[in-house]
Amino acid sequence: MKTSLFLFLFLATSLHSVSAEPVLRDWTNQEGRTIAAALVALEGDMATLRMENGRTYEVSLATLSEADREFAADWQRKQEAEAKAEARGLELGEPTEAIVESAFSEDAPPTRKGDIAGWKAGIGEWRIEEGSLVGDELEEDHHPSSLTYRLEATDLIIMAEVRLGTAEQIAFACRDTVPPNLHLGRLFITPDKLWIQHMTGIAKTTKAERVATRDVELDPDEWYPVTIEIIGDHYRARVGDEEIEATHSRFADAKGIVALVNKGQGARFRNVSLWHAKAKE
Repeated sequence: MKTSLFLFLFLATSLHSVSAEPVLRDWTNQEGRTIAAALVALEGDMATLRMENGRTYEVSLATLSEADREFAADWQRKQEAEAKAEARGLELGEPTEAIVESAFSEDAPPTRKGDIAGWKAGIGEWRIEEGSLVGDELEEDHHPSSLTYRLEATDLIIMAEVRLGTAEQIAFACRDTVPPNLHLGRLFITPDKLWIQHMTGIAKTTKAERVATRDVELDPDEWYPVTIEIIGDHYRARVGDEEIEATHSRFADAKGIVALVNKGQGARFRNVSLWHAKAKE
């Protein structure tokens, strides 16, 4: 017979105290018994729970309900996102909920129209190989390659890793929520320049205006972390150690589509994640 959660808690050795203020919730074991505690650490299958009296104990996730295990998994993803965000020097916003996290680590054959790892290939040819996503522009399209993800977000954080390779330029694009999803703004990345562009319209009606430009020196054969914060009317991007930011009223509009865009061939993307966000206090 499995040891009950309560018995385990009373017999377990007390662990170190945790400085962060705990958020209490009900935890239920597989025998249906419930306690109030906060999750403060998770390592493998072992969760550290903090009781209201401040004492902490280790509990195996295998002894808890499915809902508790799902909560623990979500909690861990948020902790990892916050750690990654801190490492990337977010200044405007904080990630609150993952929209999609795409490692692009599992091979996928060349795709011109259709699904690729949950994203939609619309223009150009896309594939996943050697642990990253490759998007090649095709001459007959007369347009850079584009891979899109549909969402509904207002404040947004985008994280990714990119390598330019032989591509002329790559971009992270946003479109709004109003059909036919008009352009909103883009970050462009080239070996020698970054720029943020305010945009309106779509297809042949598109109008664009550069609102910020920065000269850089990026190695096309090197991977760079990219972080984009679109919080209210403020757009801030970091590529490696380079930063650029701009403001425009259009950036505050709701986002309905995010696109990965490549002009040329050979650009690679990996570990792309989109996050709902809130402004830092």
